[in-house]
Amino acid sequence: MLGLGAVDLGLELSIVLPALPALAVHYNASLIAVAWLATGFLLASVVAVPLVGRLGDLFGKRLMILGSLGAFAIGSLMCALTDWIGLAIAGRIVQGLGAAVAPLTYALVRDTVEPALLPRAIGIVVGAASTGGTLGFLLSGVLVDHFSAGAVFWLLFAIALVVAVATVALVPESPVRARVPIDVGGAVLLGFGLVMLLLGISKGSAWGWLSVEILGIFAASVLLLSSFVLVERRVRQPLVDLGLFVTRPFADANLCAAFFGYSFFLTLLLVPQIAASPTPSGYGLGYSTLGIGLILLPTGIAALVGGWAGGRIMDRVGPRALVAAASVLGIAAYVFLTLFHDTAVALTAGSAAVGLAIGSIMTSIFSVVARDASTDKTAIALAVNSIARTTTVAVGAQVTFAILTDAGLAGEFRAEAGYTRAFLMGAVGAGFALLASALLPGRASTRHWPPCGAI
Repeated sequence: MLGLGAVDLGLELSIVLPALPALAVHYNASLIAVAWLATGFLLASVVAVPLVGRLGDLFGKRLMILGSLGAFAIGSLMCALTDWIGLAIAGRIVQGLGAAVAPLTYALVRDTVEPALLPRAIGIVVGAASTGGTLGFLLSGVLVDHFSAGAVFWLLFAIALVVAVATVALVPESPVRARVPIDVGGAVLLGFGLVMLLLGISKGSAWGWLSVEILGIFAASVLLLSSFVLVERRVRQPLVDLGLFVTRPFADANLCAAFFGYSFFLTLLLVPQIAASPTPSGYGLGYSTLGIGLILLPTGIAALVGGWAGGRIMDRVGPRALVAAASVLGIAAYVFLTLFHDTAVALTAGSAAVGLAIGSIMTSIFSVVARDASTDKTAIALAVNSIARTTTVAVGAQVTFAILTDAGLAGEFRAEAGYTRAFLMGAVGAGFALLASALLPGRASTRHWPPCGAI
């Protein structure tokens, strides 16, 4: 059943991506505004994940999974009922409050699975999420091409309700509880600090990177995030345990997650834009949403294979070697896409290679965090790791769309140089993930991993 919940999560994340070009038309929105359909979701999830993760430790993980699914259903309904981009972004933010289902699912696996089987169990959950992502790529095309762009949100609304009912019927509640206060002030500072950061990145090109407005927004972001750090160091039970950012192996896993999030999800944003661009642009394919979904389909399958295989071989090779190998694959894929991105074969092959790396890296990182977290801090440890990853995914998305916008137009189409620079940025980010992988436990370390909850 937890695998089914992971399928739903993967579907929620992926079904919107192929539809982004169509949603731009549906909402009559600019490229930067449409980018907020992705980053608004991610931004809300950064705040919701630790907050709801803490509530999961306090009141029960299954209960909070149900709450997260409810938030996602409401957000989906908001997006489906409007044709105004502002309300759609608000709906995506509400949907993002439901993203906490991911670390809660991993934490529930951690509470109910034997230690020796944990990497395989996490690999199954990652693979299930990848399966949902694969389905989302296809369903997005069918819904947009045969119904409307808004139909993707009606489907997400229905699925959230179905999974919630199934969770009530089939998923047992975790017996693990931890009585801790909730840090609302930390959540507010973190949320507004990240809003300012992403707003500055998204508006930098239009307002001028050195304008008073942009510099003021970045200054406000620094002030809010610095205040967040100070608050978290002073409260007895912080929203985010900063110790999990500096204590090994959590610090190493979080650093890997940050570089991984920044670079490895760029293909899911860039490929739909290239595939949907008209052929007179010289690089675009002029594909429908279904055609975009078919190009991304091997990416979802490859991520499924990466998660499944990673869970079975990680104890043999160690997370360090697995993340390093996947990072090298990511570098090669992005270099390939930098040079060749004007055919369906090139886009499919390059993004599929990135997908294989995604499945392997996520399984490795989540396993390191879950195995070393104490029982009462499993959900928050996974939440902190998710914050590191999701924050940089959101930043990477805004930087990507800023690069495309800054490149300007070649005639009436977006300049190809923007896509080339963005793919190159992905290769550089994967290179940093490779360097960070050296900090992860090796094969010898995994042989002596303590039983779950020992630390």
